[in-house]
Amino acid sequence: MYGMDEFFESVKELNEEELFYKEYYRIKKESPEKLGEYLEMLDREMMQEKGLWLPEIRQTSASYFTEYFVEDIRKNVEISIHNRYTPLFLHKHAFFEMVYVYSGQCENTIDGNKIVMNKGDICIIAPDVNHTMGVFDDDSIVFNIIIRRSTFREIFEGIFIDDTALSLFFNRILYSNTTNSHILFVSEDYESLHSIIKFLIWEGSKKEKYYKPAMENLLRTAFCLMLRRQECMVVSSSLTTEDPEILHILRYIQDNYKTVNLNDLSDKFKYSPDYMGKLIKKNTGTTFIKILRDIKFKKACNMLL
Repeated sequence: MYGMDEFFESVKELNEEELFYKEYYRIKKESPEKLGEYLEMLDREMMQEKGLWLPEIRQTSASYFTEYFVEDIRKNVEISIHNRYTPLFLHKHAFFEMVYVYSGQCENTIDGNKIVMNKGDICIIAPDVNHTMGVFDDDSIVFNIIIRRSTFREIFEGIFIDDTALSLFFNRILYSNTTNSHILFVSEDYESLHSIIKFLIWEGSKKEKYYKPAMENLLRTAFCLMLRRQECMVVSSSLTTEDPEILHILRYIQDNYKTVNLNDLSDKFKYSPDYMGKLIKKNTGTTFIKILRDIKFKKACNMLL
């Protein structure tokens, strides 16, 4: 089996799909006339068999990806490389997507806001957020780390309990119906973090025995390292909150879901029940009762597994 250095060296070479898209990208930049001739000569059956997509030939691509997009239903974390020169297409998905720029740069447009990501940057995109991503040169290598939303709470329970942007990001998504956008982590010189993420990607490519729990633990470690450097995080405007204490309130509900009620919760944090209900609704977009029911339901489901 090849080593990690050999793996990352191998992905520098354009694969068959990337070569196809690069030729399309080159011709489209040259002239509309040549593009028309090129499109006429393309083998449509071949494109369909290989899952290739061009906007001029098929006006719509898959715009929403469910968790079944991850082929193995037993996998909580999936790794894929973003094909260079793929045409931009607007899409969203039911899972978390962690974009990691291994080399070069990419353009990530999220809810209409363009973000230029450079080597070492990490962008975590929430479920159900419209975005496009473009990688248009040979030297840029970008990986997508897909994390199931349905199992996220169980995998990472206990990590996101502090008053940090990353904790707020995940807790608001897990406990509310509000739409959150993304969080960007900029730290090219954070070598320990990049070593962990590269090892995570390599584990996902090798698929050796016990690679699934290994990937989950590596991802836990990566998040812990990111929490240490919250000053490197740039959050989307949808993550602003006037009361960071909401994280402690949500955590208390989760830890005491069997016995907690709104009156006890209000006494614990020295608020009136009416104010506590409004505070939860304001910061999460949902109610105390709905949050508590959701936690109880998921705990019950876990007991059946």
